[in-house]
Amino acid sequence: QDAGWITPPSIHVVRNHGAVPKLSWAEHKLKITGVPRPCEVSMDELTSGKLAEVASFPVTFICAGNRRKEQNMTKKTVGFNWGCAAVGNSVWTGIRLCDLLNSLGITKPSKEHRFVHFHGPLAELPQGKDGSYGTSIDIGWALDRERDVLLAFKQNGELLTPDHGAPLRTLLPGCIGGRMIKWLCNMHVSDKPSESHYHYFDNRVLPPHVDAELATAEGWWYKPEYIINHMNINSAMFEPRHNSTFPMSKHKTLKVCGYAYTGGGYMIIRAEISLDSGRTWEIADLTRPEDEIAAARGTDKHWCWSWWETEVDVARLEGCQEICCRAWDSNQNSQPFQLTWNVMGMLSNTIFRIRLHRMKDAQGNDMIWFEHPTMPGTETGGWMTEDAGKFDQSIATEASPGRTSVAPDRAVAAVWKGAGEDALAAGSKAAAVTTAEAGEAAPQARPACVVS
Repeated sequence: QDAGWITPPSIHVVRNHGAVPKLSWAEHKLKITGVPRPCEVSMDELTSGKLAEVASFPVTFICAGNRRKEQNMTKKTVGFNWGCAAVGNSVWTGIRLCDLLNSLGITKPSKEHRFVHFHGPLAELPQGKDGSYGTSIDIGWALDRERDVLLAFKQNGELLTPDHGAPLRTLLPGCIGGRMIKWLCNMHVSDKPSESHYHYFDNRVLPPHVDAELATAEGWWYKPEYIINHMNINSAMFEPRHNSTFPMSKHKTLKVCGYAYTGGGYMIIRAEISLDSGRTWEIADLTRPEDEIAAARGTDKHWCWSWWETEVDVARLEGCQEICCRAWDSNQNSQPFQLTWNVMGMLSNTIFRIRLHRMKDAQGNDMIWFEHPTMPGTETGGWMTEDAGKFDQSIATEASPGRTSVAPDRAVAAVWKGAGEDALAAGSKAAAVTTAEAGEAAPQARPACVVS
């Protein structure tokens, strides 16, 4: 958050399946086969603009395991504990895959040219026939200029660092990070999809009754309908931060802000917060810097996250038990109330909830401290964990007040009338929130719509 809308490489999300290989710009070549004009291309040739025009634009990169720890607190998945920060946004520079394929003689799909395979270095990883990380995409996707698939060699104007795939990587806007091959060494066009170990045994969302053993025994890993490529819609809150405190008499408003993203080139159209466990929702202010960039590029595709912010009157926090957020995109996708577990813990996108707890400061003044659902990795804390409700003074910070000290006067965007108390508390642990009490804080503004 502090770095801004564009994320520096030093704090950009990194996910590797093995050690970072040592590759040299001067010696590295991309081997391309299965095309009418197969070749090996040096980095200097690739970046010269002779094979394809060099392009730059911003794209948000998201690991499919973002927010997985919330799933692991429900039931252990096979993945590690990502918090809600497995996301970053950078300006990527490279050549479009469609232009490169055109220059090598492929301009349209055919029976022989159905899939484009990508592979990292051989013998890089312990699993799979050749030890490389590989995947494939449909040729129609690869040839579609609107999809903006890049072979990238720069991030934020600088050559890629080793952690981010130097000297060459694939960049598939709107897709999960696991489909973007770093340290790209081989590209092959084929009539069949990839048979890489990681193409099948990674980046799948299976039904919730399927655990790892059942997936192997019944062949679920190989069912093509369960592969995931595009990101789903998601949002989370930057502030108030976990374990932060807010003195009730010091400020007039509380700052509430976060991010939202979606896949498929869709645009985030609004972000909302709820102060009564999801019974009513209010629209926040949305920042979408990509609009002007997309217009200048002549496209409606949006590949970047949006940021949102609002401020809440202190008086409304009196009866509030939790703050929730959700987002909507231009295809009318939004986030579910209930968590649906899957064995890989991927695409976790329930509404994001921050709990409020009352306490006194040293002078006996009323304060609130805020508790996120989890902390990343092995860090302790979070209302979904065994440490639920435990305040840690040693790492406490003060929550930010609103920018203007004047809360926005907006109509309620939606009211959920038909939900019972259990449904309103969906996704949270029993006894963690009393939605009947939280509902007393609902604003009395006239609703713009009613959801039955």
